[in-house]
Amino acid sequence: MLEYFEYPLVLLLLLLLPPYAALLYLRGRRRAGPVLYARTDLLKDLMWTPRTVLARAMPAVRMVALFALIVAAARPSVPGEDRVEVQGIDIYFVLDLSGSMRAIDVTDAELRRYQQRSKQPPNRFDVAKETLGDIVRSRDVDRVGMVVFARDAFLQFPLTLDYGTILRQLDTLKLGDIDGAGTAIGNALGRAVAGLRDQNEDDPYTASQGPKRTRVIILITDGDRRGGNISPAEAARFAAEEGIHVFPILVGLENGKARVPVGRDLFSNRVTYRYQEYPVNPKLLQEIADKTGGAFYRATDKKSLAKNLNEILDGFERAPIEDAAEINREQLYEPWLAFGALLLLLELLLTYIIVRPWP
Repeated sequence: MLEYFEYPLVLLLLLLLPPYAALLYLRGRRRAGPVLYARTDLLKDLMWTPRTVLARAMPAVRMVALFALIVAAARPSVPGEDRVEVQGIDIYFVLDLSGSMRAIDVTDAELRRYQQRSKQPPNRFDVAKETLGDIVRSRDVDRVGMVVFARDAFLQFPLTLDYGTILRQLDTLKLGDIDGAGTAIGNALGRAVAGLRDQNEDDPYTASQGPKRTRVIILITDGDRRGGNISPAEAARFAAEEGIHVFPILVGLENGKARVPVGRDLFSNRVTYRYQEYPVNPKLLQEIADKTGGAFYRATDKKSLAKNLNEILDGFERAPIEDAAEINREQLYEPWLAFGALLLLLELLLTYIIVRPWP
């Protein structure tokens, strides 16, 4: 249900309506009139005139108006999709979210320049996420999926041509979303292989039309295997059996030693860093690439990472794909907005023109 709202958290404001309604009711009961009557029985015939009924209905009108305006602010919309046929490949990005991805890879001079501008240098995760966003924006015919991993591996989104949804998912992704105490490379590769295999089995083109399309896994990590119940070698064997190419990219410095933030200086309020050793295993990543017909790359910054990704993705033949194109959401907030605004205007007019308060 919440997927039909672009800003579902705004709907939490609806929880304020019941107490506000109670406040209006109590305020109406406590309101003292400026005219005192010695005999209230004379007013019995005036209790249910059209004007008094309207006066009692005004709080309800306001509540309905506020309800409509809150729904409008949450931007209700209906997703719609078009089926399209394009020539492309299937790509699974496998992104490391372990604690070591908070490290930064800059020289002392570059760090000083960032600090002089009162900015923080991007960490490895920031570089990877921004680069992946740029790569997705440059694609138009390739289906993309993603697995994120650290201590365990999780499917972030399955294969899709809906680049708008992919970019929104990337934008919300952050370190700490999953337990960062580990680097379960084998589990992550296994999930990506399963996603590509299942999609391949369900695709009518695979069995009936043209050649099998290329399936690629791009593993972006900065460390050695730590944890997980599937070994990277076993996952690589699964990928090779399915004809899936794995391209590991080792981000960060080669020696495994990098700066990590540890706090702020009490006097300058600048972020302070210390060097920490993180284990790297380029030999393992090379073996994964060799077993699956891929290639092993290194990337120390955004420029080299983007170069490697484009070199990988642009080197494959395209095959037919039929899938949902980018979803265009039909906006439905305007009727709610107009309805709420009209009700508020109606309340104002009725209150001060027909249901006039006593002076």
